[in-house]
Amino acid sequence: MALQITHSAAASRDPLLTPAALRRQNQIFRGSGGVSEENRSQGFAPAFLDMETGSIQLSRFADGGPAPMHLLDGLPDDLVVSRQPSGRVGAVKPTVVAGFVRDGEFYTREMAARTAMPARDSSGLLSEARNQHLLMSAWERFLADQKAPDQLVRPVVLDSWKRCDLNRVDPHLTKAPLDADRQRLEQSRRRHAALREAAQPILQRAGELLSQADNIVLLTDPGGLILDSAGDPRACDKAHAINLVVGGRWDEVLVGTNAIGTALATRQPVHLYGCEHFCAGIKRWTCSAEVIRDPCDGAPLGVLDISSLTDTFHSQSLDFVLAAARGIEAQLAESHFKSRAWVLEASMGMFQRWRNQGVLALDGRGRLVKVNALAHAALQRLEAKLPLTPQSRIAALDLDLPEPERLSMLPGWLHPEWLQPILHGRARIGTVIVIPSTAA
Repeated sequence: MALQITHSAAASRDPLLTPAALRRQNQIFRGSGGVSEENRSQGFAPAFLDMETGSIQLSRFADGGPAPMHLLDGLPDDLVVSRQPSGRVGAVKPTVVAGFVRDGEFYTREMAARTAMPARDSSGLLSEARNQHLLMSAWERFLADQKAPDQLVRPVVLDSWKRCDLNRVDPHLTKAPLDADRQRLEQSRRRHAALREAAQPILQRAGELLSQADNIVLLTDPGGLILDSAGDPRACDKAHAINLVVGGRWDEVLVGTNAIGTALATRQPVHLYGCEHFCAGIKRWTCSAEVIRDPCDGAPLGVLDISSLTDTFHSQSLDFVLAAARGIEAQLAESHFKSRAWVLEASMGMFQRWRNQGVLALDGRGRLVKVNALAHAALQRLEAKLPLTPQSRIAALDLDLPEPERLSMLPGWLHPEWLQPILHGRARIGTVIVIPSTAA
């Protein structure tokens, strides 16, 4: 099973952190919020994390003064592995990662970029409600010859209609498919327990606000399966007619252009008004949706959607969804930092016990938290392509997955007998990998 490392993370990782590697990282993250000049105003300070000791070092000039950008010259000697003839640092140990500190927590460049991302302006995402009869005619023409007037049908909608045609979605569908396998739904709800927990306060508050507004708010998994819902009971009753309910499957491939599925397909917030939907049975609804992303690597975790019948639509719905999704991501980030702290504390004795072996500690999502000095050499012997960074993740060690599935996903270099549970009280919160010194 391949390791799950994002494209940006993989592109920015070098065997050793050098001045050239820092320049490459700056090029990759420029414009994203992952460089100092773009996130300084939000309280981020350039820093380095040693994955072996857990120590965080602020970026400094060689004389010890604080540096406004990432510089290696002020790092302690015990982190330095080579120097240039001028005395400047040439490279640091492989467990050192560049990132940022804010409020005492270390953020990788990816995490800082996600957190520093400016709020999205929703004004350009809204549809023109007055064009509904023209949109209906455009949709009918599209079904006839796959053409529609570009000036009338927004690009996000027309592109989606084209995908629907390519995927042979039935334009006359009256509702989304409903997953009749209750066990499969419960498995997905357990697998995405962290997402549901982070979203619960938002859903509860939204339910209170929308209790008499003919709106419903929905949370889905990354495949568009609705996990939870809240809102006006009258709207919920009407939503049953199209399976816009828990267990409904709203992947664009299954039910055509819709805010949930199209947001997942485009990885962008989506607002769809009435006739912009592809399938006939959904054209009475208006929906706004935003993807909820993993605050660590930006991977989609699910979607937050607010829907209503078109004649009761509120234009503020999209703004609500955008703000609420960011709030859920902030809660997920807070939980991530707490989990890392628990893993570090609970695994201290395990690193002492196996100090002559290569040891790695990973959190409940399978993300790397800590390594010892022997782990780098051990991974090189095994030809395991696992960068020593908090961004690295072994999907097979995600504790939300059933154990048989996890074991079947283990990468070839990782033997099941090397795995040890990390416990916080009686609860398992992560995994330690102990690589024998003889492993090759």
